[in-house]
Amino acid sequence: MRAVVLWLVVAALFAAVWWLASERNERHYQVAAQNGQLVVERGRFFPTGTVALPESDKLYAPIKLPEGAKPPPEVEFDDQNALDRWLFDMLAGWAKDAAKKNDTKTAAALVDRVSQLPGLSGSQMAQLSSLRADLAWDDAQADLASAGQLLGSARRKLLLVKQNNGLRAADATQLEPKLEGLQRTLQDLTKH
Repeated sequence: MRAVVLWLVVAALFAAVWWLASERNERHYQVAAQNGQLVVERGRFFPTGTVALPESDKLYAPIKLPEGAKPPPEVEFDDQNALDRWLFDMLAGWAKDAAKKNDTKTAAALVDRVSQLPGLSGSQMAQLSSLRADLAWDDAQADLASAGQLLGSARRKLLLVKQNNGLRAADATQLEPKLEGLQRTLQDLTKH
């Protein structure tokens, strides 16, 4: 009888260790470069092993490595906050590089991605705000340049109306100099 109780105690202890090891592994993360992507893997509910998080995962879906970027080495994390902080450093660096290359679309996508990470530190949140401000400045400059081009196009069309003595030639004559002034103002603003 004692042997049976002893075996039951050993089995219960083994099951508890198995459960705890599985639970701990489930909170484990790993990041590796695979097929030109940065893939986040999460531990499964088993004492060992990980599984890649799917494309549908909003936070940790695979991230395409930027062209020319050196793939990072495989890294393991014991909790989600450490993963988030590492991902922030990696993706924010890529966003800064993309912004320097005037690829604001890629930079903005990376900044949007890191802004969703819940485990960022206070200093990383400040860096994120700064990155957003820099990208907003770049977007504003691009919008001003685009507006200047649209005004130039409108001016050319008004000159065509005026030159061909169209029905609205008088209106075009009055409006064209006003648009020219606006276009010069926008050009001056984009030089700063």
